[in-house]
Parts: sequence; structure tokens; C-alpha cells
Amino acid sequence: MSIITLTGHLGSIGRIPNLLAKRLNYKLLDRELLIESAQMLGMNQSELEKFDERTNGLGGPLSKFLKYFIEKSAMSGIAGIDPSGLEATFTYSYAETAQGFKSDDLLYIDTMKQIMEGYAEQGNVIFVGRGGQAIFKNNKNAFNFRIVCDPEERIKRFALKANIDENEARKRIVDSDEQREIWHKKYFSIDYRSPYHYNLVMNSLLSDDEKTVDIISTYLDL
Repeated sequence: MSIITLTGHLGSIGRIPNLLAKRLNYKLLDRELLIESAQMLGMNQSELEKFDERTNGLGGPLSKFLKYFIEKSAMSGIAGIDPSGLEATFTYSYAETAQGFKSDDLLYIDTMKQIMEGYAEQGNVIFVGRGGQAIFKNNKNAFNFRIVCDPEERIKRFALKANIDENEARKRIVDSDEQREIWHKKYFSIDYRSPYHYNLVMNSLLSDDEKTVDIISTYLDL
């Protein structure tokens, strides 16, 4: 059961995560599922057990981790974990977390890592961003891929997707690149641009999304 991490600049990764998840029949874990996991912290134990039954796969380590926080919150009262706070934390962009925020930094990173590791225990999962290449760097079942693209092409793609002019798209992409670099150095002490963190680095300008998915799928079959 494999773990796949995908890392890409704004405007470079396109539909690759969704296409790859569909091709491999893997669970795709992005920011939305991290938010969902944080929401789960607000469930009581019986509600969480029902959730496990409905989803058929979120039990085990992830369920135990979430139950631990529920129990900790119940026992410690005011010192317990506030699920609404964690949910809000997971909605932050790279820029906001890189610059610092009100939530406890260590709580944020520890919670994110443990939730991701809980999903990884189930296997057959794709993580998009959030430091996956660093979190699973020593996991023999993990395959890390980075998607790059020419900056001018990224600007055109992002302007079209966000329905903004290219000057505004350029500003946002430059800021995003800077903040991603800060974020990875702050939380994981890595230069995420280095090819040494990845099994493969692919240029999405040189092949379309479907071809990139073909390449990744072939690599996994080797």
C-alpha cells in the first residue's frame, strides 16, 4: 500500500492530483480533508465510531488519535483542544502560516502530521502539499513527486483559473513562491525546491496532465 506526495507551485499542478487519484483509486488528501479531520475532533466518541462505520477506513491509528484528543479535552476542560480552532488553522494559506498565526505552532504541525500519518497507515493515499515530502521522507512506502512549470506559463494558467489579469496573477504567484519557501524552512527545515527530496521532478509545460499521470503510474509499477 503506497503513499504518494505531490508538491507543486501555484499554477503548475493542475488536475494531476485528481486524475492520479482516479487512475489509482487512491484517497486524495488535500486541505479540505484536513479540515474535515479537524471537524471530527468536535465529535463525541459514539459519533466518531459511527463515522468510522460509514467511511470504512478511517479507523485504526487515525481514530485512536482523534479519540485521544476528545478524551483530553473532556478531562482537561479549558486546557482541552478546541476543534473549531484547529479547523480554522487548517484553512490558512502557506503565506498566513509562514508569517505566524494565533494558534500554537507546535499544535498545528503535530496535529497535521498525526492526521496525515493516520491516513498513511491505511495506505493508498495521495497527499497534496502540506510538507508531505518531509513528513514521509523515511517511509519506504512513500513516493514523492514534484511538479514544476515555466513561471510565465504558470501566470497564464492562474490568471485564467482565477479570472484575474496577468499582472495580478504574477504578484500572487511571486508571493506564493516566497511564502512556500518560508513555510517549508520554518516547519521542516528543508529547501522544498531541491530535487533530492523527490523520486521524480516533472515539468507540466512539457507534457499534459494525463501524460504526467501516465509517467507517475508507470514509475509506481517499476
